Amino acid sequence: MSVLIPSDAERELASFAPSAEQPDPSARIPGTVVTPVADHDHAAAAAPTGSPARRPAVPPIGGPHGPGYAACDGVAHPDPVPDPDAVHAMERGAVWITYDPARTAPNTVQALAAVRVTDGDFLFMSPYPGLDSPISLQAWGHRLALDTPDDPRFELFIRALSDNPYTAPLPDGGCVPGT
Repeated sequence: MSVLIPSDAERELASFAPSAEQPDPSARIPGTVVTPVADHDHAAAAAPTGSPARRPAVPPIGGPHGPGYAACDGVAHPDPVPDPDAVHAMERGAVWITYDPARTAPNTVQALAAVRVTDGDFLFMSPYPGLDSPISLQAWGHRLALDTPDDPRFELFIRALSDNPYTAPLPDGGCVPGT
C-alpha cells in the first residue's frame, strides 16, 4: 500500500485555505491590494459612464449593485460582464478573473478558461478592456494584477478568496443564477 505524500506546492496551496484562525490568507500574497468595502446594498447601481478609455481601468471590487448577478459557477463569459452583476457575484464569494483582450493572447484566454475556470466553484471570467495589466483577479475588497496566469499567485488568490465565508458579505448566496 502506497501513501501519497503532498508535494511542497500542494502544501503551500493548502496553507492558503481560509479558516477561523486565518480568515484572509490573501494578506500573505505579494501584490494583493485589500480595500475594505462596507457598502453592499442591493440598489440600482449606475453603470459606468463614458467610453472604456474614460472609465477607471480597475474593475470594481465591491459596493452597491443591482439585484442581478453574473453566473459565477465556473463560467467563462465571452463578453464583458456589467460591473453591477460582477459585484453582486463577488458579494456571494466569487473570484472574478478579468483579462484585457488587447493584451492577452487568444490561446492564453482559451487555456485559462479550460484549465482554471470552467466548472470551478465560485469562479467566473470575462474580458475587461482597458485593464492596467493583462490579467486582474477580483474578490470582495481584493485585487491582484498579473502579467500571466502562470504566476503562482494566481492559484493562491483563488484558494484564499473563492467562497471565503470570512471575506464575502453574502457567502451562502450561491453562484448559480436563481439561487
